[in-house]
Amino acid sequence: MLQLNGIVGGKAPIKLSPGKSVDVQTIVIDVPNRKRLVLKSLNFLLSNDAFTFKVEALPSTGSFTVRGGSGDLQPNKVLFNNRTGDVVRIFLNISVINRARNTRTLDRNSCWLLKLARV
Repeated sequence: MLQLNGIVGGKAPIKLSPGKSVDVQTIVIDVPNRKRLVLKSLNFLLSNDAFTFKVEALPSTGSFTVRGGSGDLQPNKVLFNNRTGDVVRIFLNISVINRARNTRTLDRNSCWLLKLARV
């Protein structure tokens, strides 16, 4: 089991125009052959209900997106399935998207906790 937490932080809130996104965290994870990277649970708190929280495994197409300013979810979502015959290094990227029709502010104390498994 892997656990990843984060906070926006910084010296000032982040202004997001309508439809724009900001990457708030990216880490590298190695996925062994014949293993899947699964998002088991997600707990997040964003400063505005207009924001969408997105977790994606790059360069694969696996992603999980949830609307609303907060949540405590158990998506059990496969983000990456390694069938290559070798270890694959993926980039786990977390971003926030403004779905409102006007500019919104992402506060510095917006935060998240992900639990992932390589099964």
